[in-house]
Amino acid sequence: MTDDDTRWVGWVRAEHRTGSISALAGVFSTRGVNVDSMSTGDLRDDAGLVVVTFRAGDRRARLLARTLERLPQVRSVQVRRADDLGVRAAAVVHLPPGVTFRPPPHAAVRWSGETEQGQPLLVEGALTDVEATVEAARAVGATSDATVIQPPYA
Repeated sequence: MTDDDTRWVGWVRAEHRTGSISALAGVFSTRGVNVDSMSTGDLRDDAGLVVVTFRAGDRRARLLARTLERLPQVRSVQVRRADDLGVRAAAVVHLPPGVTFRPPPHAAVRWSGETEQGQPLLVEGALTDVEATVEAARAVGATSDATVIQPPYA
């Protein structure tokens, strides 16, 4: 893995208006950085939270954060490495009927759901541990309905 392969998560609080998402995407595009995922949500005070995952080196990630902060519609930006234990996520996966599943022992996650009873599995923890759990569930036939990266704590 090269320095440019470091995975990052960015949380951008931006004004809820036409063109905000386009402006954010443009910052990544003009700097040659591909967005792995982008989601919106948590609309309050006429501003929404945009969560972006991408791969870049440390220097480029800092440059992206500074550039995003300068956009007129952006109120705040926070960027962390995806493997930072403070980057939290939640996921819901459905397993085939009758499959009993437990998260991998190395994944420090909280989980609920009796998969052998046909209940969905809800898992929460550090992003990397949640992703490892979803991957292990997929290996035994699960489908993932949703993975959400949670907003950072203040």
